[in-house]
This record gives sequence, C-alpha cells and structure tokens, in this order.
Amino acid sequence: MRFMHLGDLHFGKLVNGFSMIEDQGFLLEQVKSYIKVYKPDALLLAGDIYDRSVPPARAVSLYGQFLKEVLIDLETPVLAVAGNHDGAEMIGFGHELFEMANYYVAGRYEEVIKKVTLTDEDGPVHFYLLPFADYAVVREVLKEKDIKSLEEATRATLARNELDLKARNVLVTHAFVSGNELPLESDSEKKLIIGGKENVPATVFKNFDYVALGHLHRSQRVGTEKIRYSGSLMKYSFSEEKDNKSITMIDMDGSGTIKTSFLPLKPRRDLRTLKGSLDDLLTRPVQEGQEDYLRVVLTNKGELLEPMAKLRQVYPNIMVLELERYQQEFFKQSDLTQEELVKKTPQQLFSDFYEHHRHEQLHDKGKQVIEGVLNQLKMRGDE
Repeated sequence: MRFMHLGDLHFGKLVNGFSMIEDQGFLLEQVKSYIKVYKPDALLLAGDIYDRSVPPARAVSLYGQFLKEVLIDLETPVLAVAGNHDGAEMIGFGHELFEMANYYVAGRYEEVIKKVTLTDEDGPVHFYLLPFADYAVVREVLKEKDIKSLEEATRATLARNELDLKARNVLVTHAFVSGNELPLESDSEKKLIIGGKENVPATVFKNFDYVALGHLHRSQRVGTEKIRYSGSLMKYSFSEEKDNKSITMIDMDGSGTIKTSFLPLKPRRDLRTLKGSLDDLLTRPVQEGQEDYLRVVLTNKGELLEPMAKLRQVYPNIMVLELERYQQEFFKQSDLTQEELVKKTPQQLFSDFYEHHRHEQLHDKGKQVIEGVLNQLKMRGDE
C-alpha cells in the first residue's frame, strides 16, 4: 500500500504580518500533481490543518477546494486529525457526511480511536486517527484521575484500543514524540501544553507499522524510520530557512515493512536571510529571489535614514530588518538573545548596554539624556 504523509499545513497563517494563503495554494498544486503521478491509496494529514481555531474564510475556502479536487477529481481518500492549532469541533464538523466521499477526519478526542480500514492485494491496513487533546481532556473523557501528562494520556488511550497485530496498523496523530534524542524543533511551533511534560516516548508506539506525526516543522524520523514527522508544508520561520520541505511517501509491503521517499516542494517565494551594507544591497544586480521573504541584516556602522523604505523598493517582501552592530559590538559577551534584542526599543537597548558594562542600572538623569538625544536624532530624520 502507498500513502502520502503531510502535516502542519497551517492554512491562514501570517508570518511577520504577511499572509501565506497564496503561497500555500501554490504548494497545494504541487501536492495534487504528485498525487496524479504516484496514485497513492490515501493522503494522511497529521494535524494543524489551520493556524488557529477560528480560521479566516480564505483559509477554509482553500482547504475546501483542495479536498474537493483530491477526493472527487483524483479519487484519493484523505485521512486527517486535528492538531493543537485547530478547533476540534470545526475540523470534525460533518464528518459522518464527508465519509461518503472518503474524507475521514477525527477532530474531537474520543475514548475509541477512529479506525479506517483500507485494503490492497495483501489484505487490510488499519489507520487509526488520534487527534491532539490536552491530558486534562483525556483524563475527563477516560475518567482516570491519575493522568497528569501527555505520555500518560497517550498510554491510557492506546491501552483502551486493542490492535490486530496480525494486520498492518498505521497511526496518524499530532504529538511531541522523542526517541533517544530530542527531535529538532523550530521557532514556528508553539507548545502543546502550558507547563508540564509534553513529550511522548517513541516506544509507546512500538506496535504500529508506521506512525504519521504532526507538530514539529522539520521533516525527521524519531528513533526509527517507521515513526516520522513529515514537516510543515512550507517554511514558517527563519529558523527553517535551510530546511528542504517535502511530502513523505510511504510504500508498505504485505509484512508491514516500509520504504520511505521524499517528494520535494518548491515554494513560490523562499524564506531566507540577506546580509550586507545598505548601499551594497541596493546596488546589487537584479537576480532571482528578490521577491523572496527576507530577513535583512545590515552591516552599516553609522546612522541610517529610512533603510526599510529604501530596501523595499528593491526587495518588496522584507519581513525583518536587523542591524548587526547591536549584536556584535554593543552587546558583545551579553546574555541577551537575538529575539530579545529585536523586541527592545533603543532606550531599552542602551539601558541594557549600560547595565551590562557598568554592572549597575542606568539612573533617571541618564535616561533623560538618552531620551533627549534620541528625540533630536528623530527630528533630524524627519527634516
């Protein structure tokens, strides 16, 4: 049996204020092209279909059109679960009706895991659809007061759903699963729960022939090839700029042994970092990728007048603009992180700089002096 594994579509997502709808639609065309060529028996969607529980109308329309073309035009079953970003009730709406078109979805957590059986020349393959649920929800549904972590919730759920070990079994779920080493994370993921232990050991899933995971945005296996994250549909943070996004395709033989292939996805616009002086970046020859989503790091030493406005005349999709000197000169040996630096105002940056090197807080008179200097610079810039 052949099936394709995708996760973390995040339809409707904004990245640094930029809507990803058109870019997501561009990539879905590639997904459909691969389905036409490779003719899988099913498409698995491992959660975070939408980016938030109440998605924008354009996101719902995009997903609806995609489902129509895959289910009706390409005659390919779709098996999906809700992730931690999704609204469980919305994802599961109308599932009884949609199953008539071979769209099987588990939105709300239930004691009995939804099972979908597909058959090939070697017999049945049982697909179990387990949506994300906080352990408090699992504890209430199962009425087991001792469940206090996602690991305990997962173990308790699987214990109540017996597998036919003579058949082939596949799990589709949304979780933070770890092997001997913790998997690779990225900046675009949010925690599954607030506080508490969120990771689930890979050994919990030992009885499955394949586990299609969603949640982490980097394509990777967890301990073994049969437990995998497909990764997100596209890059959603600059921590992923060197990643290669793909569809994971699984070919499973009659014994449950799998062969893994990766079908590359080429974005409409890449997400990458560009570094140099303002003049250098403005005078570079026109090249492919000028409309990419960019993080620009300027190496200039002096003050700059409206650098973002000037840069966007050449690079219209700049998402983040940074000045390297704050990182390499003013805060050399500082404990401040990159994320903290970007979020601070000039006044806060100077106060932190003063405190780091003088080992004392900047006094009120000093703050007034700095405020006055910054105001004068601003007035000069406005002239």
